[in-house]
Amino acid sequence: MAEGSAAPTPHPWPPAPRVLVMGAGAVGGYFGGLLARAGVETTFVARGAHLEAIRGNGLRVRSPQGDFHVPARAVADPGEAGAADLVLFCVKSYHTEEAARALAPALGESTSVLTIQNGVENEAALGAVVGEGRVLPGVAYVSAAVEAPGVIRHLAEGSVAFGEADGSVSHRARAIEALFRRADVRVTLSDNIWGVKWAKLAWNATFNTLNALVGGTFDRIGADEALLGVGERAMREIAAVAVAAGVRFSERAVARGLAWARQALPIKTSTLQDLEAGRRLELDALTGAVVRKAAALGVPVPTVAALHALLAARCRW
Repeated sequence: MAEGSAAPTPHPWPPAPRVLVMGAGAVGGYFGGLLARAGVETTFVARGAHLEAIRGNGLRVRSPQGDFHVPARAVADPGEAGAADLVLFCVKSYHTEEAARALAPALGESTSVLTIQNGVENEAALGAVVGEGRVLPGVAYVSAAVEAPGVIRHLAEGSVAFGEADGSVSHRARAIEALFRRADVRVTLSDNIWGVKWAKLAWNATFNTLNALVGGTFDRIGADEALLGVGERAMREIAAVAVAAGVRFSERAVARGLAWARQALPIKTSTLQDLEAGRRLELDALTGAVVRKAAALGVPVPTVAALHALLAARCRW
């Protein structure tokens, strides 16, 4: 396995698993909220006003699929939660190592850590701290935002794909799959999770960046054939890097990504949301990761390099 290879260690799975959501922002709040609604014992790690709002009023999710509210346990320090059976690791990529170190008090002998972050480099950084055998790579497909402290606005999508790093189908992976199904989350247990993750990276690195550069809602990009042409070139460059890295990257992933871009709703990507809010961007985990990997493998990525340089300059200025 080219990316993050490690044989998983055996992990018994309890009948009533305890879930810790590390990073209760838009993604963690949404999927953690669904688990809590289904009766799964779920604790959220949050900060500041968001933490106090969840502690005082529970977690609210506003969604086109139906609003809901769950009384929720929220903590500032993972150690307050006790040992978890599953950690849903949802922090921004640039916080991975710091958050991984903070997890130590919440790790029991059989704790598994499912990362549904952007990018393809978090697993190695996370595994270096908590142990590679604990980590399951995953991706989330969802458009959501923290609307107010304690309130998650779900806009579109809402599914998860994950798998063992070595492509095996383990008992713990089946148990986690069942847990998501219990919460009515559309879930895919993949035997090629690195192919899935690189396909997601190809889309995010391309179209999150384009949206941040162009501004406005994403449907404007989907209606612009010139911008879609830029997007297709960038995605094909990323596909070439993935293949050179030994990843099973489906050619159909580029076509599916372009089709989704054409049909996208009038929403803003997370990168544009962060840019407009003055927050740090996951630039390094998206286009930055592609540029680094391409340089190491000798694969030309002129379109991706240009997108990276443009957004990096906008952040500086």
